[in-house]
Order: sequence, then structure tokens, then C-alpha cells
Amino acid sequence: MVDGTIIKKLREEKGITQAELGTAIGTDGNLISRWERGKATPSHHYMAKLSEEFRKPIDFFIKGDSPEIKERSITENKGMLIFELGDTKLEVPATSEFSTQFWERVDRMIEISTPNTLAVKA
Repeated sequence: MVDGTIIKKLREEKGITQAELGTAIGTDGNLISRWERGKATPSHHYMAKLSEEFRKPIDFFIKGDSPEIKERSITENKGMLIFELGDTKLEVPATSEFSTQFWERVDRMIEISTPNTLAVKA
């Protein structure tokens, strides 16, 4: 079941009204309100639209945040920052320039990951 509080949180973070979100995905603010209050659940069609609008996998609206990063999943070894999420490993030099790129890529990995699949966008 879709957690309406997740839709509300994402909408508020984006700084848009229920009506604006409704227009963006092809419905109205009243339906968005019903989803957010748990009075209705988005159809598959609207789940795909929400996923596209907020750039989150559909599972995110059901399960919430992506897998948590545990302290041990980010390590430094021989001047390299190493991040592990599931079976995927990302290594970059631990310089300030690469460190910024590293965190951007980690954020993208987490954003697009789901419990069963993991993809990395370069």
C-alpha cells in the first residue's frame, strides 16, 4: 500500500501545492489530498507519473527511504573512498575534487536502488 505521507513530504520538499502536483501528473488537487490522507491509493498509471515527477522508484512510495547507509559501508583505504550498497561497490580517490563527485554518485546510487535491484548511473 502506498504511504500518502511520502507523497506529501516529497511535494512539500519540492515546494508545490496539491493542485500543482495534480496538474503535473494529469489529475487534480482533490485526488492528491485523498492520497496524502490515506483515503485513496494511486493507480499504477499515477504511480508511474509520481515516480517520474519526483524521480524516485515506485517502491519508494511503498517502502519509504532507500536502504540506510551503515557506518561500515563507507570506508577509506589507501587514499580511496569506498562505498558499498548491496553487491555494488563504488571507489574514488579521496581528494576533495573526487570526494564531491563520490557523494553525488552515492546519492544517485541510493536514490535509484531498490532491495532487489541496484543500478549506478555515471
